[in-house]
This record gives sequence, structure tokens and C-alpha cells, in this order.
Amino acid sequence: MDFLRDRSIKVRVGASHSSTYPIENGTPQGSVCSPILFNLMINDVFSGVDNSLGRSLYADDGALWARGCNVTILQKKIQVAVNTVEEWGNKWGFRFSVDKTQVICFSKKRINPKIQINLYGQSVKQALCIRFLGVWMDHKLTYGEHIQKVITKCKKAVNIMRCLIGNSWGASMKSLRHIYTALIRSTLDYACITYGSAAKSHLQKLDVIQAQALRLCCGAFKTSPVPALQVEAGEMPLSLRRLQLSMTYWTTLQGHRQEHPTKAVLNKCWEHGRKQFDSFGWVGDSQAETLGLTKISHRCTVVLSAIPPWFFPMPAVDLEISKISKHSRECGGMNNMVQQYLSDKYNDMVQIYTDGSKDPDTGRTGAAVYIPEFDISIKQRTSDNLAVYSVELLAILLALIKIEDFKTNKFVVCSDSMAALVSILNLQSTCRLDLVYDIFQSLYRLSHRDTTVCFIWVPAHVEVDGNEVVDSLAKKALSMNSNQLDVPLSRNEIKTIIKAKVNNLWQKQWHTNSKGRFLHKIQQQVPSKRRGNWSRRGETIITRLRIGHSNLNYNLNIAQE
Repeated sequence: MDFLRDRSIKVRVGASHSSTYPIENGTPQGSVCSPILFNLMINDVFSGVDNSLGRSLYADDGALWARGCNVTILQKKIQVAVNTVEEWGNKWGFRFSVDKTQVICFSKKRINPKIQINLYGQSVKQALCIRFLGVWMDHKLTYGEHIQKVITKCKKAVNIMRCLIGNSWGASMKSLRHIYTALIRSTLDYACITYGSAAKSHLQKLDVIQAQALRLCCGAFKTSPVPALQVEAGEMPLSLRRLQLSMTYWTTLQGHRQEHPTKAVLNKCWEHGRKQFDSFGWVGDSQAETLGLTKISHRCTVVLSAIPPWFFPMPAVDLEISKISKHSRECGGMNNMVQQYLSDKYNDMVQIYTDGSKDPDTGRTGAAVYIPEFDISIKQRTSDNLAVYSVELLAILLALIKIEDFKTNKFVVCSDSMAALVSILNLQSTCRLDLVYDIFQSLYRLSHRDTTVCFIWVPAHVEVDGNEVVDSLAKKALSMNSNQLDVPLSRNEIKTIIKAKVNNLWQKQWHTNSKGRFLHKIQQQVPSKRRGNWSRRGETIITRLRIGHSNLNYNLNIAQE
């Protein structure tokens, strides 16, 4: 490769330069291609390691591990694996740093067993606590060191928040919440699925950090009950937050193939019958079953098309009607204008109207297709809890499937979903790429029959005849007793379900908790949606009055909760 051939390097310190040296190995630092080439080169570093050992590789951070009861046998297995990796490095011109390499023995024994591992003939240092991908793991996996590091980092962000506020001046509650989310909650969230198995005494230290940050956001007193602060700020307890993130990750895993390495963590093993921990591998499945997630059909996380995307035809998507000025819509002539536009430009095409509908209370969804020229109406109830965007794509897919039954070869599909049409135009979707691929596969089949299909956006609820009929059909589909079209839910759609279920758990805690009853009389629902544009002093006064901990004589007699 010319990109890597005949390259040289020299070092500059101030105005002085070193001699020029040729680069015999490695990739140029700062190049866009360098990380990709490095990953390709190092990707098979553990290919020769025995399959009975665990392995992990992220960029240049790698780890090998073995589990068992006999430390001597485990040490021999690890040493053989290290020798294999060392040979791989010698073959391909890599050299691993002995100083940066560590070995650790995770054990519940009072005296930690000694492990002797050699790399390049040098003894690898055995540590009692190591850091891997930002997580500090001690030899007993209590995660006490990691939690202490998190607390230290979060306290710096809390001090920043203190500098931004006073009793009568400072940033608004909304701005402070953004700071909390960006600097503190993100730190608490990282690896919480891993350290969530730590002892409650360790996890309660994180609750203290959250309470401090929320007090600063709201301007409340130190005596204010934490449950009331959480409701007032709209931040759920950290235990529920960890549950939500764990179940989101569990959902992601369900969409992967059985060969996915992390799925092995959830499999039953001999240790499950002897002990019970709160770690994800032990309780992940049971928590998902409790929330009812095991009954949901999960869409494949990695979506691949049966037909290579470069074979897909380029769709004609007309968005011109959306560019009409607001004045035209307010004048009430939108209906006639749309009808005239369709008549002038698509007079020789069969018009097909599609629409999707969703009941926000029950989660029921339905898709409908209406073809005025043939007086054909199709309405189907789809899987519950689908997003409206997904149902709109399904309606378009139903229309294309129906087109395959006709001998006519010119059609225009009218939809009021701008998001769905933009996804078709760009062949992109962040959440339902599988449905977009299904649509393009149908277009691919139609193109081989010389059938022309165009797409056009038409506004909803402006009394366009076809649109009003298909909208009515989609709403009627919601009342059907059973699903006619079962579609697996995407990760984002299941995340919405998880969030709703976790909020329900928070709601139950808020109703049954003995603390924060003064605010509970005012705010029964979580999270709080307090509105208003007040100064810092005004927000502080309102918060203290709502929580019931203020300097008023009435509140001075309230027992500290």
C-alpha cells in the first residue's frame, strides 16, 4: 500500500527538530484510515487462544480470563494463552508492553491466591485492583474502588453547579438539570449494569451524590426529603435508572444471534444453583420476565437485506406540496390545491392512499390502504406498541404488496408521513431499517415487471378525499379483536415500553413512600412537569413551598422527613 510505504518521522520540541527516521511499522497518527487499518491488523490476536478461555478486545485494550476452582490449572491455561498471543505478536511485528500488562485473581478467599504469568520472559505484575475500559475491578469484585472513583468525579461536577447558583441569582432549574444530566448522570450510568451488583452500602453513596445535585437544581433545603426532590426535578431513583438501562441492554441482546458472546452471560451455569447475586448474568432474565419483556417479539438488531442495497431502484419521492406557504394553508384552499396538483402531475397513475393510526391509551395500532379507482379498502390491525412511524411504513408496504396483484403499471402512493417518505428517499432509518428494506425489496420486484411507483406527501386533515377515507379505515382497524399483521418491535419501541413500566414502578414507590407526603398532596404523578419562566429566586421559593420545607412558621414545626 502506497499509504504506508516510504513514510518517515521526526520530532519537534519548540523550534528544534530531531533527525528523520523511516517508519518501518505502524500507521500514521491522526489519519482517518489508521484506526481501521489497526483494527484489521489486530482483530485476530486471540484467534489461536483455546476456546475455553474468555477473551475481550476493544481497540488496543485486550483481556483474557479463565474461570474455575483450581488456581494452578487456571494459571497454566492463561500462561499457554499468553504464549500464543506472544507468538502472534512476533509473527506480525507487534510487541506488547509488559509494564502495562497486569494479572488479577478474582476470589472470595481472605488471602488472595498468587498468580505467576510471564510475558517475554518477564513476570507480569499481579494487582489487587485493575482498570479495564473505564471500570475499576478489585480482586473481590465489590466495585468499591470504582464507586469511589465515580463519587470523586461527580463531586467535581457538583462543585461546578455550586458556582453557578446562589439564593437569589444563578442558572435556572432547567439549565442545572442539563448540567446534571451531562456531567453527573452520564458518569453514574456508565457501567452501571456491571457495578449494579455491588453492596447496597456502596450504592447508597451514589444516591447521596444524586440528592446533592438535585437539591442544587431545585434550591431546596438539606432537610428536604429525597423522594420529593426526585419528583420535583423529574429524575427517577438510581436503582430504577439502573433497572431501565439493564433491561434496555437485555432487549438489545435479544435481537442478536445466539452466537453473540454476551448472551453466554445469561445462560444457566453451575454457579447459579449455589449462590445468588444481583449481577446482570444472574437476574437479567428474571427482571425481564417480571416486566413482561419476555413475551415481546424482538426485531433483529443487525438488519441485513436479502437483496444487496446497490441493486435497489431509486424511488421517486415528491415532497413539493410540503413547500407550499403557510398562507395557502390558512386560506382554506389546501384541499383544492392538493387535488389539482395530483390531477395535473399524476393523472395517468392510479392513486393509492396509505395511513397508520395508534391509540395512545391502549397501544393498539392499525394500518390501512385505500385505492379509490378500484374501490379497494384494506385495514389491518398490527402489533401493539408499534411507533406511528413504523405503522406508516407498514401501510406503504401493504400498498406495494397489493400493487403486485394488478396488471396496471403506473401507481402513485400518497402518504401523510413525512418521516416515512424521507426514509424511503434516503434509504435510511435509525429504528426501522428492516421495514425500509422490505419496501425496497418490493420495489425491486416491481421494477422487474416494468411497474412504475412514485411516492408523494399529502397533508393530513385538510379534507383530501382519499386521505380522509384511509384515515377512517386506519382508526377502524384499532377496534379489531386480533392482530392481522404481527411485526417484531424495534429496540427503540421496546425502550419506550421499558420506560413506561419503570415509571410505573416509580409511581408505586411515590404513592407508598412515607417521605415527601407534603409534595404528594400537590403532585401525585411522576415525573413532575412544572412549567413557568421564573427567576432563580422565584424557582427556589416555589420549590420550597411545594416540598414543604421552607422558612415559613408553618413549616418550622414539620418533623424532618
